[in-house]
Amino acid sequence: MRKVKVFFLVLFFFFLWAWASLLALDVNTATEEELAELPGIGPVLARRIVEYRRTHGPFRGPEDLLAIKGIGPKRLSRLKAYLDFGKPGFRGGASEEVPETQLSSGPFIYRWVDEKGVVHFTEFPEEIPARYRARAERIPFSAGHTGKEESLPESPRPSPKASSGKASRKPATDILGRDLAWYRKEKVRLKNEIARLRAQIEENRQVMRLLHGGSPQARRGTRTKYGLKLGKGPLLRRWAEYKRLRRINQELEKKLAELEYRLEKGLYREALRTHAPEEVLKFLKEDP
Repeated sequence: MRKVKVFFLVLFFFFLWAWASLLALDVNTATEEELAELPGIGPVLARRIVEYRRTHGPFRGPEDLLAIKGIGPKRLSRLKAYLDFGKPGFRGGASEEVPETQLSSGPFIYRWVDEKGVVHFTEFPEEIPARYRARAERIPFSAGHTGKEESLPESPRPSPKASSGKASRKPATDILGRDLAWYRKEKVRLKNEIARLRAQIEENRQVMRLLHGGSPQARRGTRTKYGLKLGKGPLLRRWAEYKRLRRINQELEKKLAELEYRLEKGLYREALRTHAPEEVLKFLKEDP
């Protein structure tokens, strides 16, 4: 009789496990409402999962969920039984999966950004760290083809009459097609963005001093996206607005540090990895 009870107990757990595996939720296709019903997720984490998936592409495995704020190893271990990730694959464009036959021999390079904002490139997907593979972008690149070499047709030699005129010289570019003019514009954009962030941070600091000191000028004001305009507006809860500005400044300072690093070192390293022409490297090295 005891053996029969043990047999039915094992059978019950087996069917329970099979039922749970059939009901596993595909993280890459589930809606925000479906994710919120999972144990330990809720609407906040579900929204973060959907936003991360929309920005970085599909998840390749459970470890990719650790990049989301609020999901740690313990919570992930409880969720694994309820999750399914479909077929793994690199992201090409928005959410295109890379066929297995193209992972090593296809004419593509793979691009990903690390935690410091540095852009990396490689022709070999196995070199990409596991935590960045879900965000890796596949870029067609005929020059990096490692398969059979194809003989290119010889370009016709220019005639003496054609060479006597002004030849249109195409500017040298990196493997992504970016020339010196693009890098000049990028440096100008970074400098303008850094100046704007610094001005906003300093403005917020001045307002925080007025709020902390109890200035009559700080009695009323209007919220903006990244600050607070004192003067006309509703009455302010000074301590609440002070904490809000402090939190905003922390985010702005983090963004400022990323842009400064990209301007000083990141853009030059990115140019090296994309095989930018010498004139671009010289410009990035000498231009302050």
